[in-house]
Amino acid sequence: MNPIIGISTNYKENNSMLAEQYYQSVILAGGAPVIIPATGDNETLTQIVCLLDGLLLSGGADINPEYFNEKPIPELGKVVPLRDEYDTKLIKLAHEHQVPILGICRGMQVLNVVFGGSLYQDIAAQYDGFSLKHNQDEPRNIATHEVLIKDNSRLAKIVGAENLQVNSVHHQAVKCVAAGFQAVAFAQDGICEAIESDNYAEMGVQWHPEHLCNYELQITNYERKPHLKLFEWLINEAKIFHKAKKIHKKYLTLDSHCDTPMYFPYNVNICEKNRDIIVNLKDLGESQTDEFVPYRTKVDILKMQSGLLDAVFMVAYIPQKNLDKNSLQKAVEKTEIILQKIIFQVSQHSDIVEIATSENDLKRLKNEGKKAVFLGIENGCALGENIENLEKFYNLGVRYITLCHNGDNLICDSAMKSKHTHNGLSDFGKKIVQKMNELGIMIDVSHAGEKTFWDTIALSTKPIIASHSCAKTLCNHPRNLTDEQILAIAEKGGVVQICLYKNFLTDLPVASIETAMEHINYIVQLVGINHVGIGSDFDGGGEILGCQAANEFLNLTKALIKAGYKDDEIGKILGGNFLRVLNKQKN
Repeated sequence: MNPIIGISTNYKENNSMLAEQYYQSVILAGGAPVIIPATGDNETLTQIVCLLDGLLLSGGADINPEYFNEKPIPELGKVVPLRDEYDTKLIKLAHEHQVPILGICRGMQVLNVVFGGSLYQDIAAQYDGFSLKHNQDEPRNIATHEVLIKDNSRLAKIVGAENLQVNSVHHQAVKCVAAGFQAVAFAQDGICEAIESDNYAEMGVQWHPEHLCNYELQITNYERKPHLKLFEWLINEAKIFHKAKKIHKKYLTLDSHCDTPMYFPYNVNICEKNRDIIVNLKDLGESQTDEFVPYRTKVDILKMQSGLLDAVFMVAYIPQKNLDKNSLQKAVEKTEIILQKIIFQVSQHSDIVEIATSENDLKRLKNEGKKAVFLGIENGCALGENIENLEKFYNLGVRYITLCHNGDNLICDSAMKSKHTHNGLSDFGKKIVQKMNELGIMIDVSHAGEKTFWDTIALSTKPIIASHSCAKTLCNHPRNLTDEQILAIAEKGGVVQICLYKNFLTDLPVASIETAMEHINYIVQLVGINHVGIGSDFDGGGEILGCQAANEFLNLTKALIKAGYKDDEIGKILGGNFLRVLNKQKN
């Protein structure tokens, strides 16, 4: 089946209209075109975008400069308010759902504007320098000038060249390129002729390749066909996206570590769309003084729906503080408050989500079209001094506990800020491990010191997890796991969930999906496909380029497809391996 490519339309005289060259080019490249009527109705556009495998943005009228915070100049051409609204909503929805995008002429310009870039309202009036004739008199199937393409850009790889003859039918052009995009092609006068996203399958070209595709096919021995290759790129990305969606629909998908409840004091609701908030880093334990920053939470049920993610483990994170009786009691109380808040929020939205405690719960909820929230605790200090709190939290639904956080607690020594208080597990900690085994609570060794790790491996009778950790061989961070530790987890039947936290992935300034893939591939090569998964640490500092929130989880699946993993192997990484360990806790 050919991938479905939605094409935006022009809007003129109360009609949605489209030149046939757009959909003919999609057909030539192997796609099934669907023309999207011009409408500002968000619900309608959302339903349409959810059906698409790719989006093609067509050309048309000028863009109202109010969209990039400028006042109109006299040379501005006709603007169509509905078209601007329609295109803007389409792009935002497609990006939210990870639909690949190719923008043509106006399509490239509006793509740039939506993500924060600006335009020359009129090249002749505003561009300071030599200017070619960018609105040709010749028919559109005639190329009239050359563009120079950036070496090693995605565009250069697609068309197989560093220069290209193109047509030109525009008087607006990209001025400032949006953050997250690069200008990758230029006319001889310096005007931007193409942009591409650094981390997403999103690209725009200023010329009209749809008018040159048929022309290419008619030229004898013209094998390169660069303009058609642009459409083939969109179709190929759409095929990968379509396959990713099928995998998510077939297999149970799960993110094993999210810290969104940290933001409950800011009235965040994990089941609703949340507004941007201003966070005091002091409240999160990340600063000793008041330091306020804007923030947008990365996980909620709506984002999970967009990203086709079935389940998340929401954890009650408890920062490590003093070990006196009063501090420990406050930790117990805070943990229960957070867990009850998660349960309450979910109970108020039972039509779309429920608390899950088992794989069977997750299967049922997926079949019902609902999302699942599992409960975890990050830091065993949440238990205070009382081992009986384990049973209380288990009965609330908790299915894993991270033994410690940054700093030693009553249970064990930590990988960070440790004073080697116990030389590994304390006597109390050994009882905790045994009781967790007895109840069926997974033992999480993320954050645990190395001696703690080896004590736990030796004592636990059940497979253990690292809910959000990476490979120390690739990134020498104290929180990461050595090869020997990874081998020991695998030998015991456990799983290492790769964390999407930049500092655990690389020493380089930024981390991307490719960086996370290096860790996944490394663990697969070291211990096999059955012992690796993903624990994002979203809202706890986790985010990487290309996967910054739950709705972008699909991009990891795309990367796994491109890396050559089979569908069932991807299913294991996306949740199957973790669920196997959960099931083993009761055996």
